[in-house]
Amino acid sequence: MKRIIAFVAVIASAGAMASSASALAPLPVAVNGNTVEAYATGVAVPTQMTFGAGNTFIAGAEEGPMKGGLYVVKPGESAATKVPGSPDSVFGVLWKKGTLYATQGTDLVAYSKWNGTKFKKKQKLLKGPKTGFSGLAMGPNGRLYTGVQLKQAFDHKYNPMKYANTVLSVKTSGKGLRVESKGLRQPWMLAFAKGEKSPIVSSLAQDLPVGTKAPDLLVKAKPRSNFGFPKCNWAIAAACKGFTKPLLKIQQGEGAASPMGLAADGKKIYVALFGGIGQGPGIATTNSSGAPLRPFVFRQGPPVLSVALHNGYVYYGDFSGIYRVKM
Repeated sequence: MKRIIAFVAVIASAGAMASSASALAPLPVAVNGNTVEAYATGVAVPTQMTFGAGNTFIAGAEEGPMKGGLYVVKPGESAATKVPGSPDSVFGVLWKKGTLYATQGTDLVAYSKWNGTKFKKKQKLLKGPKTGFSGLAMGPNGRLYTGVQLKQAFDHKYNPMKYANTVLSVKTSGKGLRVESKGLRQPWMLAFAKGEKSPIVSSLAQDLPVGTKAPDLLVKAKPRSNFGFPKCNWAIAAACKGFTKPLLKIQQGEGAASPMGLAADGKKIYVALFGGIGQGPGIATTNSSGAPLRPFVFRQGPPVLSVALHNGYVYYGDFSGIYRVKM
């Protein structure tokens, strides 16, 4: 299965059956005994969520027939609406001190002066690599961190493009761009655990050749770290001598687990799993030391793309909508 940029066929089929399947299946119960509740609909491919000014802002990716953009769920509403003036595809969103930062295509953008309906100010901070940026997180140093998206032609081989396979950071002014970490096939979403100066990053394994045993990874993207891709894909440890060890290797079983969104609660890390770990897609937990994944909430249903934490709830998004459950 070609994930993220090249999973249009999977998304289309999942999207077509998501609403009917989810309507028939009861909402799951998390391992803490709390039942999941429906929160909002209206975003076909929700990749990241953030919270500000009493609203929930959602990045929606455009994939095939599924439209994207920057969406908002306003207080008391259960349907997301597209923010006027937003683009057709957004991958990362982060609200901080009245500003919403977004990765949209090759641009890092800052939106501000929210009036309850739209942002009155928009500033392009940075034009990035041709493949575009992935998710967003802010470090304790006040810098913005993001990953560089994969060009599928380089699924398991060297990409000569500048910044390919890297995690980057930049000041909120858009200046001071620097490489933090390299050698990651598809650095996707990021989160900062308590006490960590560097982000934990989800990185998706190669799809080819068919039958590959390359694991998905969670890594600590420390400065000057190099996780080895494409020379090392962590399927064979001997090939990875000299490269930075990942925090956690998620082995492929019958299908790829595909860690997507990340959210940190202290040292605990919530991980959105596109494919799951044997119980269907859902949310699992680990920690900043790389403990084995433990189920938090799973169900047989659409792939899960994103996870976020807010006011005592775990929020997650799949192709059928946005859901939440008490922590």
